Amino acid sequence: MIEGEVDGSLEAKVELLLFHDDKQLRVSFLVDSGFNGYLAIPEAVVRQLNLPLATVQSGSTADGRRGYFDTVDLSFIWMDRVKRIRAQVLEEPLLGTRLLFGHDMQVRWEIGGEFRLTPIPETSV
Repeated sequence: MIEGEVDGSLEAKVELLLFHDDKQLRVSFLVDSGFNGYLAIPEAVVRQLNLPLATVQSGSTADGRRGYFDTVDLSFIWMDRVKRIRAQVLEEPLLGTRLLFGHDMQVRWEIGGEFRLTPIPETSV
């Protein structure tokens, strides 16, 4: 289970432990159902973890602008396991729908409200 809370701006936030080589960093991510990537991290996090550039991708922002985005390969703890993904380098830390996929989300939309992600149970065929 992944847990977080709703902040004073009524945004659901989740803290994840990111790491690269011998460096670790806890980062608070905005849960963003409008972002269809895995994670986005700011340049400051890239520098703190000394992450090398992986690729440059083209994409669209929420306001419809097209642009190019740096990406980095990133490891983090997800559901008590190490997960490695390619993250976009954007202005703020975002948790997107590719990580939400396959999970149930429960949110109490009030300041300090609980946020929970739990895996959707696999069904047998």
